[in-house]
Amino acid sequence: PLRVTLSPKNLKTGISSTLFFTCTVEGSPEYTITWYRNTEPIVPDQHISIQGQHNDTLQITAAQKFHSGAYQCFASRKGHTAQDFSIILLEDGTPRIVSSFSERVVNPGEPFSLMCAAKGAPPPSITWTLDDEPVVRDSTYKTSQYTLSDGLTVSHVNVSSPLIRDGGVYRCVARNSAGSAEYQARINVRGACLLFNINALTPDSIQTCRA
Repeated sequence: PLRVTLSPKNLKTGISSTLFFTCTVEGSPEYTITWYRNTEPIVPDQHISIQGQHNDTLQITAAQKFHSGAYQCFASRKGHTAQDFSIILLEDGTPRIVSSFSERVVNPGEPFSLMCAAKGAPPPSITWTLDDEPVVRDSTYKTSQYTLSDGLTVSHVNVSSPLIRDGGVYRCVARNSAGSAEYQARINVRGACLLFNINALTPDSIQTCRA
């Protein structure tokens, strides 16, 4: 007798993902496979292709929300049939920032850490800028990034001994194949005025330091 197993099952993922279904058939090799979505025969197009010697692999490239549904693999042989199905749910996987840092004022030499967390499907990657310039990992900036089991991507920037030049607008940008999201806030590093020959100062020579 024929026996059919379709994998994966009950898959939830994001728009623009690439999906593969495999239909495994046990029994006589003399069988044919037919694919259905929501009980309608699947016709290959720019997104969908059927591959393999027995048409046993279905690939969906750059999947869209309308590709969600129940997928069935039917195997038939001399009037006998067997089938299995899988439920696929495609969601808008555009990244969203779920946790971030706040504006603050720090003193020169006072270490600070910034955190940005984002979700999306597929899990996004996060990059950082300071006043629109990329934050590069070096002796001043330590960066880290990891993805949790629930798909949450967490990224940190640690500044161990900030100078005035390390103040400005910090921006984190989360990106994946579905889009991007960003968040920004200002980190101010206090400055100090050094006044020389104070007796020679006039009102016009008084300068305001950067806070």
